[in-house]
Amino acid sequence: MGLIRRAASLASVPVSTGARLAGAATATALGADRDAVYAKATAASVETLTSALAKARGPALKFGQALAVFSSALPPEQAAQLTALTRLYEDAKPQPLKTIEKQLAQLPDGVEVEPEAIAAASLGQVHRGVWTDGTPVAIKVQYADAPKVVKADMLQLRAMAPLVGRLLPTLDVKALIDEHAERLTEELDYTHEADWQEHFRRAWEPEGIVIPRVLMATKTILVTEWIDGTPFTALSDAPAHRRDAAGRALARFCFWSPRLVGATHADPHPGNFRLLEDDRLAVLDFGSVADDSGLFTNLFAQTLILTTEGRDDEVLQAWRDAGLVAESTTTAQLIEMLDPDVRPYSREEFTFSREWLQGRSQQFQDPVQALQGASRLRFPPDYLLEHRAVMGTVALLCGIDATVDFRNVISGVGDEVAHA
Repeated sequence: MGLIRRAASLASVPVSTGARLAGAATATALGADRDAVYAKATAASVETLTSALAKARGPALKFGQALAVFSSALPPEQAAQLTALTRLYEDAKPQPLKTIEKQLAQLPDGVEVEPEAIAAASLGQVHRGVWTDGTPVAIKVQYADAPKVVKADMLQLRAMAPLVGRLLPTLDVKALIDEHAERLTEELDYTHEADWQEHFRRAWEPEGIVIPRVLMATKTILVTEWIDGTPFTALSDAPAHRRDAAGRALARFCFWSPRLVGATHADPHPGNFRLLEDDRLAVLDFGSVADDSGLFTNLFAQTLILTTEGRDDEVLQAWRDAGLVAESTTTAQLIEMLDPDVRPYSREEFTFSREWLQGRSQQFQDPVQALQGASRLRFPPDYLLEHRAVMGTVALLCGIDATVDFRNVISGVGDEVAHA
C-alpha cells in the first residue's frame, strides 16, 4: 500500500467513527435506546479500526496487535476482531532490486546478491547472498521511504488516540503510542538490531542455541550468516522427538533470556525459530527486543510455582509488587479471575497442544480480562513486548504439540520464589 493510500485509509478511521458516535448521541437525544445505538456505533467503529490497521500492515498493524492485549474490554465479537490482528504477519510484495541500489551500494565489492527477495515487509526486504569469503548470508535492506512510512503512520495513530480511548477506556492510549513510537525508532536503525543479535549470540552460544553472526551493519542494511533449518511452521508433522527438542529449546530461550541477556526476543513469529538437523534451535531477527526485561517473565513463573504450592497470598503480593493490581484486590478475587492452570508446572513433563490452549481462560493472554470487575488493572505499555514474547512462545509450543519438562525450565526463573 502506497504512502498516500496508507495515510488516507488510516485518516478515515477517526472521521468515520467520530461521525458514528456523534450520530449515536443525536439519536439518543431524540429518544432512541442509548445502549442499543452506542453498541451499534461501537461495533462499526471497531470493524473500521481493525480493517484499516490490517490493510496498512507495518507500524499500524503492530500497534493493533498491541491493542489486542486489551481486547476483553470490548464485547466478545468485537474483541475477536481485534484479537485476530495478532495472527497476521507481514507478507508484502518485494520491491525490484533497482529500488534498493543505494542501500546495496554500501556492501563491499565482491558480495553477491540474489535478485529475488526471499521475504518482504512494509519497511524492508531480505535477499540471500554470498559474502566476500564465500559465506552464505542473509541481507536485510531497509526501504528508502521507511522513515516516512513510520512518521506518517504515527501521525495517524496519534489522531486515532481519542477514538481508541473511547473504545478502551481503561487503556492509557498516549503512553502506548509513545512506547510504540520509541520501539519503531529503534527498529529503523539496523545497527541497534545488530548489537542485540551479537549480544544474544554470545550469551546463548555456550547453551547450544544458534544465532547467526553479524557480518556487517549500517542504519539501513544488515548482513548476517545464512541459517538453514526447519521453521516452526513446518514442524507440526515432524517426529515427536524433534518437536520436543524444538519446544524445550524455545521455552528455555524465552524464559531464561532476561537472566542471561537482560532482554527478551519479542517477535514470536514462527519463521524466526528454526530447528537444525542436529536438533539445535536457531533464532533469527532481533529487530524487536524487550530491553531490561524480566518482570512479566518472572511474574508468569512465580504465579505457576506459588499456585502449585498453594501459596495464593504470595501470588497476590507478587502482582502487587509488580504494580499491576490495587491494594483493594483480594487473594480470592485474583486467583478466581486468573484461574491459573498449573498443569504445565506440576507435572514432570507437559504436552502443550492446541486443544489445551483453546480451553484455557484468558488469564495471561488478556491481562484486562484477568481483573474485570475486581479493579482497574495497571499494565504499563513497556511490559507489552515481554508479554507478547511469553504468550507467543506458549502459542508456538502448542502449535507443534511439544512435550516439555516445563517444571525444569521454569524453576529458578523467578529469583524471588523461595520453595517451602
